[in-house]
This record gives sequence, structure tokens and C-alpha cells, in this order.
Amino acid sequence: MGLDGGTIASRSDVLRRQSQRVAQNDTSRSSRGGNAAGKVSDPGAVEASVARQTAWSTCALSSQPLQPPIVADGLGRLYNKEAVIQFILCAKDKVTDPEALLQYANQLRVAAGGLDHITSLRDVFDVHLTPEQSEGAKGGAAGAGAAAGSSSRTGAVAEGAGAGGGGSGWVCPVTLVPCERYPCSALRPCGHVLSDKAIKNLRGPGAGGGEAGGSKAAAAGDETCPVCGAAYTSMVAVNGAHEQVAALRAALKAAAGAKAAKREQAADGGSKKRRKGEVGEAA
Repeated sequence: MGLDGGTIASRSDVLRRQSQRVAQNDTSRSSRGGNAAGKVSDPGAVEASVARQTAWSTCALSSQPLQPPIVADGLGRLYNKEAVIQFILCAKDKVTDPEALLQYANQLRVAAGGLDHITSLRDVFDVHLTPEQSEGAKGGAAGAGAAAGSSSRTGAVAEGAGAGGGGSGWVCPVTLVPCERYPCSALRPCGHVLSDKAIKNLRGPGAGGGEAGGSKAAAAGDETCPVCGAAYTSMVAVNGAHEQVAALRAALKAAAGAKAAKREQAADGGSKKRRKGEVGEAA
């Protein structure tokens, strides 16, 4: 035909151009539309990976980058504490700023009832995330002593440099594995976030991995936080799987029902005492 540079289109090239999904997910660098033997990513896996990265880097309420102080709710979602305070104030009609009220309305619309469990700061707890160190910081820390390294790591946890700065994420302070790639849990009440593998290894082989609903820790093994040394009584899976979130939601509903029943029982007891007092006075 001429003017084609000697290029001969093969059957794989023609079929590849006809498949938009394959062409978009093709990771090869062929100038002829991709290599037939190139690696093609699964769209579902890519979406799940992006969703997990977003959950670990942005506030689940305001969609802003996570910045200390950071809190988590009973479902394991991460929030900026400032955003939670503003949300609670708007829910109690303590805010008159139109922009804040519009943002609150949008949050309720997007959540579709998923934020009903947050009514006060008692429904969230502070968490401490360990930022991933850059290569330069790792080299500097390697030359320091063990005590200085432990002190700098604890200081980094306390300061909690945001994941948005420099594109780095959060890591487990014990194993240094990325939190967005491995299952992690927050220890209560100290709030330090560790990988489930580290927690299991620290507690011993017979202790088990803990409950997804944040139940009491097992009697066997070590029940102290390796970062601060404080004892923990329960743990919450952070950005866990759908099954873990469902278990946590069921636990929250059960706790809310038990609290409401206890409140009603206390109110009934008080009314009965008042009625007995009125009857005694009348007699």
C-alpha cells in the first residue's frame, strides 16, 4: 500500500483495537496497539486497590487528605477529627454557616444512613498512624542507635505526618508493611494501628487473631501495645473487608439496643419509685 513504513497489521493488532477494555488496561509499550502477550490488569482488582488506597489516605467524611488528629469509628473508618466535630455540630443545629450546612447535607445524602451511628465524640476514638519514611529518612535512621530509632518512631507516630505529604502512606510500626496492602487493626484504648500479623505474632500462637467486632482480647499471649506499652482490651479492623464491617455494624446495633434497654429500665425504675412515694404520702 505504501506510506505505512513497512508495518503489517496482524490479527492480534486488529482484535486488540476492537477491544476497548483490553486497550485501556494494557501495560505494554508497543507502538502497534500493544503486545498480545502483554499483561492485562483486572478492572475489578484495580478498582478495589484504588478504593483501598482512598480509604487509607482520605477522610471518610470530608474526602480531604487525612491529617492529625485522626479518629476512627466503630466500623473502622478513618476521619479527620475536625470534620467529625463539624458534622456533630451541624447535626445539633449549632452551625449557621451556609457552606458548612450544605456540606453537611451532601454528606448525609452520600452516606445514605451510614453515619447514623456518629452522634457525639464518644462514638469515635483517637488513632495513631505511623507514616512511611522516605529513603533519605530510612538511611538516617539506620545510622542511629536502637534507642534513638525507637524514640524517633514513637515521635513520628505522635506527630502523624499526613499520607498526602510526599505521596507516602501508613505502615505498621512493627513490621513496616503498608497498611493499605495488609489487614490492620486499631488497638483500644491506645489507638495504635498495627498489622494483624504483628498482633498475632506478639500475642503468641495460641492467642488467636482477635474478633472483628472489637471483643475482649484473648487471655493467652501478650495484651500490651508494642508501641506505647499500654494494655489493650479490644481491637477494631481498620478499613476491613465487607464481612468485617458487617460484623462491626451488627455489634454497634447490639450495643445501642442494650444501652437503650438499660436506659428504659432505669427510667421505669425511677417512675416506680416516684409512684411508691406518692402512694406513701397519700396514705
